[in-house]
Amino acid sequence: MNIATMENATMSNLLGLNELLAIMPQLIIAFGIALSLLLIAWQRSQQMIALFTKTILVFALLLSVNLLAVETTAVTILLKVDSYSIFTFILICLSALVVTQLSSQFLKSHIEVHDEYYVLLLLVVLGAGVLVASDHYASLFLGFELLSISFVGLVGYIRESKYAVETGFKYLILSATASSIMLLGIALIYSQTGQLSFAPVTEISHLQMSSFYAVGMLLFLVGIAFKLSLVPFHFWTPDVYQGAPTPITLLMATVSKVAMFVVLMKCLFSQSYFVSENLVQLITLLAVFSMLIGNTLALKQDNIKRLLAYSSIAHMGYLLIVLLVSSQQNMAFAWQSAQFYLAAYILASLSIFTVISICEHQNKGASETDVQLSIDSFKGLFWRNRALALLTIIAVLSFAGIPLTMGFIGKFYLLSHATTGQLWWLVAALIVGSGIALSYYLRIVFVLFDRNENELSVYSYTSTEYVLINVFILSGIILGVFPDLIGQFIA
Repeated sequence: MNIATMENATMSNLLGLNELLAIMPQLIIAFGIALSLLLIAWQRSQQMIALFTKTILVFALLLSVNLLAVETTAVTILLKVDSYSIFTFILICLSALVVTQLSSQFLKSHIEVHDEYYVLLLLVVLGAGVLVASDHYASLFLGFELLSISFVGLVGYIRESKYAVETGFKYLILSATASSIMLLGIALIYSQTGQLSFAPVTEISHLQMSSFYAVGMLLFLVGIAFKLSLVPFHFWTPDVYQGAPTPITLLMATVSKVAMFVVLMKCLFSQSYFVSENLVQLITLLAVFSMLIGNTLALKQDNIKRLLAYSSIAHMGYLLIVLLVSSQQNMAFAWQSAQFYLAAYILASLSIFTVISICEHQNKGASETDVQLSIDSFKGLFWRNRALALLTIIAVLSFAGIPLTMGFIGKFYLLSHATTGQLWWLVAALIVGSGIALSYYLRIVFVLFDRNENELSVYSYTSTEYVLINVFILSGIILGVFPDLIGQFIA
């Protein structure tokens, strides 16, 4: 009897160890946040806190890579760690590392105390990590709030910036509105199902006839749509993108949107919501309007960050196609399509925002607190710095979905998924939206080769930025020509 008891205890401890290892990357981030607060109390140093933040992110990244071969693990009823969440968290950590590096250069010219900036940045990563591993509405909402509240502090962090108060206040109000709407939707869903887990709901056909359940799902999707900037919940996006510091705009464009989209996929797929015709029609409308309106509004934009804001609305519309699967068998292909597209979108976003950050630093005068770059700011960049111009071209062509880029393969995945499900309206919207997008993407490319009076001025950058630029150029070229390198990795 004692031996059997000891064996059971050993098995219990082994299970606990597996669960602990599954969420170790998130635990490392949480541990890093606690140590950051102690480090700030001990000594305030921008270089020290920046280096510590990068170290924590590297540790979390390496642990996530080691977990890719681990089987799906349920960590209590709140979290479920699988290959999808691990790969997504790898993308999140890579994005956060680049943001940290760009932030260390950006903050040198501002008077704020910078220690809390990095704590908020790690809180954003932790919130995103909780979101991608969520298997329960409670953990989803906790991750959602942690992400949102941290961004409220970050988007208005530079107090002397012209748009700091407006940007922070606008994001605070709309983020709180989205959270309230989502929470009400979750409450209505719980009132009909009696559970908050993502596990399949019994008698789903009966629940689809319930008006409370339908309203709950609608409100839940509205809350997610706010964060993904889907039309018609997109109005905050261009203003916040323009007013926030460039590294934070990059963080919002990558970490926030990737985490929210992945948790939406997990929620809808785990409960087989794709069998609901009303939900399919709603997602189809959101996707079509986001593709067409996002690209159309981008045509009139001159500010480069506002243009990328409208572009991101269209890209999230493209991604909604993978939510409309026709059967359980198509889910694996939907996940593969979504993750490849997200990887392509993140690489292009990191590339273009790195160029924007360097150009802002070069164009900043002694008395200026922030610089608003227009498309004309890139005029003649090819003659001033070939590396920056090449990186811009690769990123923009990937966004546009031109062949021999990752963006082209990503859109090919989406088109294959849409044609397999006979989603012809979405196929038409994707093709028309991509055609509209070509006009403003190619406008950026053409401007790079315009000669002007400033063509003799040379853009310089640090050794770390030099490494980043070359890594992004090589990654964009290699992964565009040989997409199987990441395709097999995802599969």
